[in-house]
Formats: sequence, C-alpha cells, structure tokens
Amino acid sequence: MGVRFGVMGDSAAEVAEGLSLLRAHGVEVTVVQEPREMTDGRWLARVTPKAPAVGEGQAVEG
Repeated sequence: MGVRFGVMGDSAAEVAEGLSLLRAHGVEVTVVQEPREMTDGRWLARVTPKAPAVGEGQAVEG
C-alpha cells in the first residue's frame, strides 16, 4: 500500500508554502494532484513521499 497525504491551505500560495516547508525539512514529495480549490473554499494538493535511495533511511522492522 502506498502512502499518500494532502497539503491543505486557505489559498494556492499557502499550499505551495506548505510544500516548500516539507522540502526544507528534508521531506521529498511527488505532487500527484496540483493544488486545486475545494468546494469549501480551501485548497488541497495531494502528494506521495519519494522513496529513499537504496541504503538511505532507517530500516523498519515489523
């Protein structure tokens, strides 16, 4: 199962700022849906995290 999440804001600029903050903190994402206005007046972009390169990150046991 893939991981997906949304970045929501009051404007397209606020969503773009949120995406920039993610990247500034080292979270690399691929935008799968560009920011669009929702019916309630808020804006939403859908993203998925980029897979780390082989050998990067921490192993997850479970």
